[in-house]
Amino acid sequence: MNLEEKLRQLRKAAHKSSCDSALEQQLESLHGRERRRGAASPSAVNITLGVNLNGVARSSYRVEECIEGRIEQHELGQFFLASQSLPFGRPYGKIRVGDISLADFTPLNLFLGGATLPHPSRLIFLDTETTGLNVDGSAYAFLIGIGSIEGAQFVVRQYFLRDETDEKAALSALSKALEGYEGLITFNGRIFDVPLLEARYAACCLPPPFSRFVHLDLLHPARQLWKLRLEKCHLTNLERHVLGIARDGDIPGSEIPGIYFDYLRTGDARGLQAVFFHNALDIISLAALTVEVAVILQSAREGKRSLQSADLFSLSRIFERVGAFELSSSICDQALDAGLPQALELRALWHLARQHKRLRRFDAAVEIWLNLARRKTAYAIDAYRELIIHYERRQRDAQTALQFTEAALALLHSRPVLSANDEASARRLERLMRRRQRLEKQLNGSGLDDRGIP
Repeated sequence: MNLEEKLRQLRKAAHKSSCDSALEQQLESLHGRERRRGAASPSAVNITLGVNLNGVARSSYRVEECIEGRIEQHELGQFFLASQSLPFGRPYGKIRVGDISLADFTPLNLFLGGATLPHPSRLIFLDTETTGLNVDGSAYAFLIGIGSIEGAQFVVRQYFLRDETDEKAALSALSKALEGYEGLITFNGRIFDVPLLEARYAACCLPPPFSRFVHLDLLHPARQLWKLRLEKCHLTNLERHVLGIARDGDIPGSEIPGIYFDYLRTGDARGLQAVFFHNALDIISLAALTVEVAVILQSAREGKRSLQSADLFSLSRIFERVGAFELSSSICDQALDAGLPQALELRALWHLARQHKRLRRFDAAVEIWLNLARRKTAYAIDAYRELIIHYERRQRDAQTALQFTEAALALLHSRPVLSANDEASARRLERLMRRRQRLEKQLNGSGLDDRGIP
């Protein structure tokens, strides 16, 4: 089965009922037990042709017989290369493959600190499957997948190490394949994939190719955008809830190193089929999610797309981080109008008041601070503090400021006795006491606080 057939299978699976899926899982479990029994039976030995140096039977199912691809001859050695193409018209969840080529990725630049992503045709999407999680060079990437736009197709290439002796040739070929590309998109690649590959390039005495790339690690935008709603932002969860894709029969990533080690031990490459599919789907999903994040950001700027309230609040916080306070305020209003769970509603109100304050819309901010204070929310003391500052410094109304100070102190005293280790609350109480003394002095006619400041 090639990648196109696998995607067609997944698309059909997405339309099945939950009952059908549960039944299929039970059947698959039973089939798995039968396969394991069969593997343990004497007849299963018939698939082996030889014995390796450790005395383990070697299988005749070589990787080139189980995966669509070929052995590549390189000046530094050999490696296995799988390559498959998806036409632009191919649906993938809520997008079509061609959307990757047509997408405007400009909105994603706000995550790059001043850098600019190139045109989609100059982007590489990268994902690795590795022998471990160490990035110090002790683990290595036995499968390196890259995806890119080529003509009217999205092409996935996978560089596979039949054993460690293939590594130098595969890494050198990867560098050659990356020539001409300017942007790199990964999922947790800044922390994991790229450092691990750079360590392996160093171990092979080869120059790593990544430093020249504009690198977007999509994990961080994904977390900023969807964590409030989804909590778990691993790739398969985003596929399901954002793209509308459910992987049927996929293997957990935690099992992949063991499958590779079994292959090294036995030479039986049949188990690798699921690993290649897993890696290819990761790459396509990474590209599709990149499109989705860009579309959401642009639609938010233009007000053209409705989103769930939690996602709207997340967007508001994203735009706040880049200084787009007016847009942040507008989107936060939309989130509140759409309805948020109480815990998120309080956070959103506090966030919105902060935007109003930055934009010097103090009347709107005061209204929210009063709301948070009177409801005795978790933000009540901070809201009282903002009200005190507003009336003392902006309104020059010491009487009202003192009233809010007394209300804040009463609220603090109504709470359980402060722990001796609660330094933050103790400092807050001390500041309020000093502020009350200063305001009382002002009202008693001195006109100056205890520091001699009016």
